Amino acid sequence: MDYVVGISWPRSGHHLIVRLLTLYFGPSFGYCEYHAGQPTVPGIDSCCRSVPCRHKDVVALTKNHDFDLQAPQIPGQKYLIQYRDFIPSVVSNFELHIRNGAPDSAISFREFASKEFSRYRAFMAKWVASDFGRDQLQLSYKDLVADPAAQLARTVAFIAPEQEVDMDRVTDAVARVDGEKIERARIQALQGVGVHADRDVTAFRWYEPRLFGTLEHLNLDRGMVMQTFEDILGRKPAETNILGFQCLESREELEKQLRASEEYRQRTASRTSEGSSASGKD
Repeated sequence: MDYVVGISWPRSGHHLIVRLLTLYFGPSFGYCEYHAGQPTVPGIDSCCRSVPCRHKDVVALTKNHDFDLQAPQIPGQKYLIQYRDFIPSVVSNFELHIRNGAPDSAISFREFASKEFSRYRAFMAKWVASDFGRDQLQLSYKDLVADPAAQLARTVAFIAPEQEVDMDRVTDAVARVDGEKIERARIQALQGVGVHADRDVTAFRWYEPRLFGTLEHLNLDRGMVMQTFEDILGRKPAETNILGFQCLESREELEKQLRASEEYRQRTASRTSEGSSASGKD
């Protein structure tokens, strides 16, 4: 088996593919979660927290979400890149967000989605849309759950090119792999259920058609929207409005809209009046 660096956007099926690979290869498949830090290989007490792994002679796959976008892109090194469409991924990741203590509310979800989009866009640009990323094995969550046997076979061939893929073992792994359900801060293990269909986002408790329509058209980073508001209006935008502004085509369009607002005209007039008063006193 070759050593492969796993790079995954959160909630994109990384643990699913690891469980499938473990069932397929058995004990010979060495794995390290990196963020949690306990390798499955006997004799290795803790994660080396290095990319590439210092134990790549016995570790076949490592996990890395590249939260800070600092993970190296090493020429000649194999990478398994997992990603998911933004909306189902942000809904699923919100369930973990509230598990970590965040409020479970509509406004909390809006803020979380707004912040996540900036990270998502940067991750996709670095690992999915880049020339480097396209030369690696890319695995979308949608494809994984739609045809798990085909995607597992691709992954097996990528990790162990010296072996012929055994489709009987692939089929068996897909049929009996454990699943997982995360909802309302609770994680439910689903033993031996096989690969199940993608989540129905319309069943999400904070689903609202207009809101999710907005999420489909996000384009601008949250930080840029916030800074533009501060620069032009001297304040932050209301949380309920930020997602809408993130759908605009460009920063220039946002600036144009803000400068066309009555609030901006009043702010400019007030500054002009204050300047005139100060000049008169002089």
